[in-house]
Amino acid sequence: MSEPTDMSAKSLMLNQFIPYRMVNLARRMSDNLSRIYGGDDYQVSIPEWRILARLAEDKRLNAKDLGRITQMDKSKVSRGVKQLDERGYLNKEKDSQDNRVTYLSLSPEGLALYQELAPKALAWESRLISALDASEYRDLMRILEKLDRQVDAMQD
Repeated sequence: MSEPTDMSAKSLMLNQFIPYRMVNLARRMSDNLSRIYGGDDYQVSIPEWRILARLAEDKRLNAKDLGRITQMDKSKVSRGVKQLDERGYLNKEKDSQDNRVTYLSLSPEGLALYQELAPKALAWESRLISALDASEYRDLMRILEKLDRQVDAMQD
């Protein structure tokens, strides 16, 4: 019979494990925020919202770039683009030099939807960060930037 090992020094405690905490917090925030744009009034999915917001910011992107920027896989981007296009929220333009590439931008209806949703999303964010004072907010943004750069460096 083997003796129980002392795991205290090497135990991984999920509630103390930063990747676990950040993923769960991000998922909870995303799910909570999605009630604004995903409800009966708008019926926009999380991937569709990310595509709308990104196209509002960048004006014109192809699906591959959308996936890279939003960290969504090809199938989620494809489904989101298809749904937004079917509802008339997107303009599509073929690349003049490569017919395999289609550039996407917001149609007037897509821009109007974004302009209706963005202030609600910003109000939600404001309510979320009201738990932080100004220095905590600055620290959080600095910490997120540092961790983002570190993850990039670890991929090399």
